Amino acid sequence: MKVFVSSVVGGFEQYRAAAKKAITLLGHTPVMCEDFGARPYSSQQACMTEVEQADAVVLILGASFGYQTDTDESVTQQEFRRAKATGKPILAFIETVEMDERQKAFSREVSDYLDGLFRLSFSNQYELSDGIVQGLNQMSVNRKAMSEQEFVQCLQQRNGNGRWGGYEQEARLEVAFMPQPQTLGTLRAAHAKHESFFLKLCQAGLGSIKSGYEDFDSADQTGIDAPGVKWRHHESGLCWLSISLANASASRGVMDSYYLSPSKCRSAAEAAFGLLCEGKSGWFQISLTGVDHKLFAEPPASSTNSISLPYRSEQKLEERSLLIPATQAAYRHWLDEVMFRFERKMSM
Repeated sequence: MKVFVSSVVGGFEQYRAAAKKAITLLGHTPVMCEDFGARPYSSQQACMTEVEQADAVVLILGASFGYQTDTDESVTQQEFRRAKATGKPILAFIETVEMDERQKAFSREVSDYLDGLFRLSFSNQYELSDGIVQGLNQMSVNRKAMSEQEFVQCLQQRNGNGRWGGYEQEARLEVAFMPQPQTLGTLRAAHAKHESFFLKLCQAGLGSIKSGYEDFDSADQTGIDAPGVKWRHHESGLCWLSISLANASASRGVMDSYYLSPSKCRSAAEAAFGLLCEGKSGWFQISLTGVDHKLFAEPPASSTNSISLPYRSEQKLEERSLLIPATQAAYRHWLDEVMFRFERKMSM
């Protein structure tokens, strides 16, 4: 991977050297203006050409705005805007120093909440180097990850008829996870941890030790079946949880069974994240099944004798995302979007 390093040059030598070393250590090729050599066209054209030909850009901002071009942009600003316009992945690093006013404005552009980048702050070359290594490593995993279409095909192949749990009308939450890169050869290890996984299910509030569980094993899958929840782990590394969303209270009216609790969906989805990914990054799919006659709302405080039920042709709603890195914060942010879209789809 060719990685273009964009920053001022004068007074920034130690940071540019740290960036070059970090990129080289990962086996990538650093592209630095110091190494361009003589070219039969302008410096501006040389920089813009290399940005366009790079696979990724590392942007490093310090105190100085640097040379101002005839468009009132700095060279670094031109490089950033060209990289953004051509869809290049950009890793932004901002030094924790006092900046001149033009550089402050540029830093705000880079860091803009909606249109900018999630940047990393640094105060020395070691923090910068560590940040570049981490960022490029995540980017490499992302580039090698399977496409969404491939993920869907993988789900269908492992699932046969497209339904994980094999249930007809019962409302269930299903969370599937495929690590990226794939972790082949994990079936034996998963087979050996049925009991420990069941205990984790119970600790997460998805199972009861008193109710127990049954082992599940086939030629290419292993897992457990417990009241209200199923866990499966495939030899490809794909794993999933299927969780019942039935309302547990038998004292309430039958009408309660038609309510699909958003808070219950969310808490089950959050529990599934900790149980399935175990610190790995990868593809996630969150599904609701049996939604054709369900209201996506909390059951009322008091029992009701009648409700107006919707009818929708879809029995299953799905949302997918590739999370690299798959942090709890990133997952929760995506879960906000998932719940919002589920609510909209089920209110149409």
